[in-house]
Amino acid sequence: MKEGQSSRTALAAATLRANHFQNTVDPVFADPYAYALTSIGWQKLLRSPSLVKIMNSPVLNRTLGLLSGQVVGRSRYAEDLLQQALARQINQYVLVGAGLDSFALRQNPCNPDLKIFEVDHPDTQTTKQHKLQQLGTVPANVEFVAIDFEKESLADALARSSYQQGVPGFFSWLGTTHYLEPQTTLNTLKHIADFAAPLSEVVLDYSIHYQELQGIERLGSFAVSQFTQFLKEPLIGQFRPSALHQAVEEMGFEVVEDLSGAAMNARYFNQRPDHIRHTIATHLLHLRLAAR
Repeated sequence: MKEGQSSRTALAAATLRANHFQNTVDPVFADPYAYALTSIGWQKLLRSPSLVKIMNSPVLNRTLGLLSGQVVGRSRYAEDLLQQALARQINQYVLVGAGLDSFALRQNPCNPDLKIFEVDHPDTQTTKQHKLQQLGTVPANVEFVAIDFEKESLADALARSSYQQGVPGFFSWLGTTHYLEPQTTLNTLKHIADFAAPLSEVVLDYSIHYQELQGIERLGSFAVSQFTQFLKEPLIGQFRPSALHQAVEEMGFEVVEDLSGAAMNARYFNQRPDHIRHTIATHLLHLRLAAR
């Protein structure tokens, strides 16, 4: 992303969540605030009946709909795991690269002890906080932590916050690793492993190189890469699952689950009338930090 402006891909992701919520029967992930959080330009698109009809046609849902499925699927998966973590009394929720995520507005008041840390680039956070203020009072349990992932460690950023290093946290890192050099992603995971308490959990999504894909999935993944290139936020972070597993296990993580696109489809997108699917070009990874 360019210095001085919020993430364009964050705006696009909010638009996809808004479209899914507004124009889908039985949404995989319901985000009633996504429309308000995205930009005026994207909102104008969502108000055009003809464009919305095209966006949600069966043909596009089988191709470009892969992008929509990826965005709503990863949010659903992460928040399903968050609810399980809350049941285990993990009350620190760190959104790494929070973007325009609306959990702060959707949180359950039945979790009064929950502390939310939104970690992101300061320019994206400025846009986000302005939009939250327009929607009402920013919840008191939300703390914004500014970071430039290419220049600073997550540990250093959280050290400036009220994050309690001695108790477990739940880290959600969605839609970000694709735009980072692989070593930056590994460094961030190593920082979490080094400073987070045992039993802390991490959920993240990561990209598989499109040349390893076949057919329409390869075409769809290539189209997404061209779209993000057009937004001037190119996809540069890709991993092979086995190598990534080995790397995180050496850091002290247990791989609880590595959910492929096919497994995501079976869990969340099976026999949907809108034909939305999750791309097989990305996986969802659930990690738990082992006791030292």
